[in-house]
Amino acid sequence: MSNDELKTLRTAINQLDKELLQVFAKRRQLSKQVAQTKYQKQLNIRDQAQEKKLLSQLLSNADKLGLDSATTLSLFHNIIEDSIRTQYDYFLSQEHSAEQPITLALLGSDTSYSAIAAKNHFATKSSDYKPRYFKNFKQIFDSLKTDKCNHALVPIENTNSGNITDIHDLLLEYDVKIVGEEKLKVKHCLIGIASASLDQITDVYSHPQAISQCKSFLDEHSKITSHFRSSTSAAIKLVDEYQNPSIAAIASEEAAVESGLSILQAGINNYQENYTRFLLVSRKEIQVPAKIPAKTSIVLTTKQQAGSLADCLLILKNHQINMTKIESRPISSKPWQEMFYIDFEGNTEDMDIEKMLYELERTAHQIKVLGCYPQHDILATHLDAKTLSDIEHNAT
Repeated sequence: MSNDELKTLRTAINQLDKELLQVFAKRRQLSKQVAQTKYQKQLNIRDQAQEKKLLSQLLSNADKLGLDSATTLSLFHNIIEDSIRTQYDYFLSQEHSAEQPITLALLGSDTSYSAIAAKNHFATKSSDYKPRYFKNFKQIFDSLKTDKCNHALVPIENTNSGNITDIHDLLLEYDVKIVGEEKLKVKHCLIGIASASLDQITDVYSHPQAISQCKSFLDEHSKITSHFRSSTSAAIKLVDEYQNPSIAAIASEEAAVESGLSILQAGINNYQENYTRFLLVSRKEIQVPAKIPAKTSIVLTTKQQAGSLADCLLILKNHQINMTKIESRPISSKPWQEMFYIDFEGNTEDMDIEKMLYELERTAHQIKVLGCYPQHDILATHLDAKTLSDIEHNAT
């Protein structure tokens, strides 16, 4: 195949990809119209029987086109998830009037992971946002306190490097509420100037979390010395300014593209399934509509007696509450005493959750609700083995 023929094929693929994006945008608009109808008639957002029927039809059509079921399911699980999220955001917008304009405090710059997470979070929302960037988390929370910003998106935990304890402490120190969450798949890259190569790199710069998440790569390349910066975007800026082939940054693919720098090696994470969870915080709490799955975050301190924490957790168990996280933190003013951050599935407007919290208040020494907010995770609808077998049998 000649270069001209290859170029022609690539041009055709690029055009088809453009058309696919336009079709996807139209589908999202239709999802918004569906949401409007469901909200007016107070119908449930999810209809899993309908989702199963749709997936069955799509698999049958895909088989006739010679497409495998795994690829088809993966594609449409993502499309259905986007549709559900779009409908969730519509219901939320109807019952919670967001501040306009939203001024959003973020760490770093427009090339940071926080900026990417913000774009993802607001992609299906009717409200837009104006980003404002800060050098550290305390500045972010100060911006909420002084009304420079009315919202902030901050990382709280990573599946590889664990919790970001500074955020736990700031949530208590400042009068803010958690009003949303976002999860971002993180793909770290070694980024340098165009003329650089991996063999030339002697120093790498990034946020401490990013460096921790790439420890295995750095251990393999022991000649590279790591240095902390306030954010991945601060590291990118340093590399761009110095234009030195011996220094590099650890940041995202998007950061490399935006800055005009080169990716010297992609996917240098310790683990490729690397996700960071972000919290959307505001000084004003929200009420989550009953038809949207919600999560609640609390912090509690227990009484100083044997079995106090077990007594508190037993209350959640008795109410069949699914606890998704528990994290202990020392109480700075009380040596050897700890507080516990707990996330669980449930809406504070629900009667059973209200009862559970009341019982918890009576059992714990102190409890504070940090926020109730829409749950990010949307479980995919799966087809059972019999349905899949029937589709394959009918296709043959």
